[in-house]
Amino acid sequence: MIKKLHSVRIPYKVNSKSQPESPRPNTLPSGKFDAIIVGAGPAGCTAAYFMAQQGMTVLLVERGCCPGAKVCGGVSIIAEHTHKLFPNFWDEVKWERMVTDQAFWWMTEDSVLSTRFQSKRLAAAPYNRFSIKRIHLYQWLAQKAVTAGATLINGQHAAELLFEGKQAIGVRIAEPNNSHYLADIIVLADGANSLLAEKAKLIERVSPLTMSLYVKETIALPAKTIEERFHLSPNEGVIIGLYGYPTAGMNGTGSIHTFKDSISLNVGMSVSDFSQSGIKPPELLERLKGHPYLKPLLAGGTLTEYGSALIPEGGYYSIPDIVHPGVMIIGDAAGLVNGVHGVNLAMWSGFFAAKAAYAAKIARDFSAKKLSLYYTLLKESFVIQDMKANAGVAKMQIDIPYLFDLYTRMANEAAFQVAKVYTMPKMAKRKFIFQKLISMQPLSKLIKDSWRVLKVMK
Repeated sequence: MIKKLHSVRIPYKVNSKSQPESPRPNTLPSGKFDAIIVGAGPAGCTAAYFMAQQGMTVLLVERGCCPGAKVCGGVSIIAEHTHKLFPNFWDEVKWERMVTDQAFWWMTEDSVLSTRFQSKRLAAAPYNRFSIKRIHLYQWLAQKAVTAGATLINGQHAAELLFEGKQAIGVRIAEPNNSHYLADIIVLADGANSLLAEKAKLIERVSPLTMSLYVKETIALPAKTIEERFHLSPNEGVIIGLYGYPTAGMNGTGSIHTFKDSISLNVGMSVSDFSQSGIKPPELLERLKGHPYLKPLLAGGTLTEYGSALIPEGGYYSIPDIVHPGVMIIGDAAGLVNGVHGVNLAMWSGFFAAKAAYAAKIARDFSAKKLSLYYTLLKESFVIQDMKANAGVAKMQIDIPYLFDLYTRMANEAAFQVAKVYTMPKMAKRKFIFQKLISMQPLSKLIKDSWRVLKVMK
């Protein structure tokens, strides 16, 4: 099922004129490299940049026609995390809006219970988060890696790893080139559902229970219209998390990211839930777009791109063995996604992999034991510590499949009953609301589920 869905990740650009120019790749390389990195996403480009800065010879292999060609939509980047890796990055990369608002919508078919936090302090340096189009982020990072000295080759499909015994020594590029590149270290940054690692039996096949598929669209609107509809100041943006109705009774999420002159809308759930429910990803998105409180926000917009992406959401317990003789696995390929955080974890995993690679080069030791410095650095950082803190979330969502749907409907029902004016006395109304809620979920189950959630979020 995962492999069948893999092809839908390629986005369709309705208007390709808006796409930025790709970083110019170096001429086709020859000889042996210190490191080969497969995948020019945030993790791979960050690893390539910091390796090249240390004087390592680095080959960055990208399957798409350019970095970012296989992605669509946008993401938010954490300013503090990114600033520590790339100081004052906001002066270089083309970001869309400073995120000063964070909102959450718990949705039913005809209502929304929302919370929203806004602060002008989040618009002041060193800032908090920025919304950014993925293609701009990927190509900026790729350009930094190339400028630092890495060799980028686009349109090259890395078909398999090459080994001498158990030690990885290179990568075979598929036809029509059918070439081989050798290196002391191979870094796999080829995204969720890493077929290279799976084919080499470095990891097990990913479970459809812990792999989610998100479908997304970018819808163009004038900047002023976006600011009026979302109550924003110029250059400021909001991210809205969507729960309940968007995933048609399954556990999953959606989100809205506001860009300068467009909106990115996405929704997704586990591959297993798509399979069991029979609903198709595009149908799920169209259903969401028709919601009575979302439809007016999109009215008059022009579709500019659509696509989908696989996201590993198994959490800490689904992280595979990410260090092998001559190999490190980073970013989404390593399952390093923590709730709404993914890109920042990916970049930091690339940074730590670069440090481990440089130490291995100095020691001329490319064993798994030497490269395990990579995982040690991850464990000592916020990356693994944060993933441990939310380690039980994925299993909780599997064990309580109605978590988002039922409790969102209960919350909206409670809000509706509180808002509705009755002729009954206050005490009678409170009892009425209580009885209404326990008719939706018995009190014993409500207490049990609440306790499980509290244990996970401790």
